[in-house]
Amino acid sequence: MIEEKKQFVGELQAGDKVKTTFLLTKKDTKKDKNNKYFCDLELQDMTGMIPGKIWSESIGLVDINSFKKKDVVFVEGEVNESDKFGKQINIKKISKVEDENIDYSDFIFIRKKIDEESKKILSLELKRYIKNTENIHIRSLLESIFDDENFFEKFRNATAAIKNHHAAEGGLLLHSISVTRICEFIAKTYTQYGMINQDLLFCGSILHDIGKTDSYSVGTTIGINEEEENLVSHISLGYGMVLMKIDKIENFPEDLKREILHIILSHHGLKEYGSPVEPQTLEAIIVYNADRFDADIDHFINLANESPEDECWPFSNYFKRRISVKKTPVKKTDNKVEELNKENTNISKTSIGNLNKEKLENLKKAMLENKEVEEVKEDKQIKEDLGNKENEKNRNLSLETDNNDQELKQKKVEDANYEQPQLI
Repeated sequence: MIEEKKQFVGELQAGDKVKTTFLLTKKDTKKDKNNKYFCDLELQDMTGMIPGKIWSESIGLVDINSFKKKDVVFVEGEVNESDKFGKQINIKKISKVEDENIDYSDFIFIRKKIDEESKKILSLELKRYIKNTENIHIRSLLESIFDDENFFEKFRNATAAIKNHHAAEGGLLLHSISVTRICEFIAKTYTQYGMINQDLLFCGSILHDIGKTDSYSVGTTIGINEEEENLVSHISLGYGMVLMKIDKIENFPEDLKREILHIILSHHGLKEYGSPVEPQTLEAIIVYNADRFDADIDHFINLANESPEDECWPFSNYFKRRISVKKTPVKKTDNKVEELNKENTNISKTSIGNLNKEKLENLKKAMLENKEVEEVKEDKQIKEDLGNKENEKNRNLSLETDNNDQELKQKKVEDANYEQPQLI
């Protein structure tokens, strides 16, 4: 018989007596300052997460080997609250609940996710990068990976991390495309040097975190697959996944194979950050920096959004320092065409032709009022020339605006695709 859940995380207050079920998402056995063992847990239901502690005086009263991470457990204890830890449950009794007695809908909690419309746009953008790849070997590699519908579905719903950046259902897709966009900007900026292999760069940026499809999981929660991530790591998993695909492609160039794999292996930058090797090619250097740049910004945004204050200095474990958060209200609009037209109007209002017109009007006013204008000593012919130049500039600006108007309106569709989706 399925046991009804009667208490939820979102309702718990300090002092509450707890007798209910939770999904166990974390289990660590540690030693306290007195060298005594205690158990550090994280408990979850559909309304959120709460820490749990089995302190040393209670740890001998429970069988800590009878339950493990991802089990549903029945907990008895009391909610306490402290300045250091916030709300947590001090657990007196805990036991595993058998599968036939579980309604898993009570425990599904995904803190953040990318909305379906954004995932659709990002997916189309990924396919566009693949379609526009000129190198037939790289295009074959990307198609062999993402033409697999089951894998593509797994990739588009995967998370890029557990908490530091893009920790969301769909976070890996967003992060991968964001890194590729940054790489695209860099490639265009430095195109005159002819040193960047754009197909290789985009391939590396799309595939650099592909191993996270196996090392992280999105199910009843966003979690880490400890055996894969801790024992192998997503970098090595990604290397193996791509290597197997490459080896199935006939006549795949060895030098290209090494360069793609090198980007994956080196994208954490330094060996102390988990990279088996450090970036040694230009494309690997770019992907490493774009990856870190995108992760840093997303973490900062999350830090700011989670802060209750508009201006504060929260400490970030990710940055390992305090960060200055100053929230600036952003006016949002759904009408991109209206925004572009408004920008064009603002440009027209501050154009050179209109500035000259303003000067001429001031000059006429000064002359009528018999005032001396030291800055302006033009004669009648010069004033007429200025007027002609003004008219010519205005005609050119008007013509340019008319010619570009449709292009700008069309471009708004592409610009809309480049907006960072909001996590919900």
